[in-house]
Amino acid sequence: MLILNLPFVAAVKMTVNWLYLAIGLVAVMALIALVAVFIPWLHDFRHELKYLNIEIGRSEGREQKHWIKRRRRLWLSILPFFHYHGH
Repeated sequence: MLILNLPFVAAVKMTVNWLYLAIGLVAVMALIALVAVFIPWLHDFRHELKYLNIEIGRSEGREQKHWIKRRRRLWLSILPFFHYHGH
């Protein structure tokens, strides 16, 4: 009876190995997709932050407070439920 089960056990082990490989490939593809979305977002965030800091440095008074508020909103946009609408 043990000899009859060996091909079945080998087939199950091979299926599990393929399953782990498939899960690994899906995880790697998900990570690549996440990075592909994150890099442009990070570029836009840094560009907007640089712009706002330049505007804060060149302005004063009420206008400077406006740019500071926009910078604060930009930082809050990191939170997933807060949307920032820049220039």
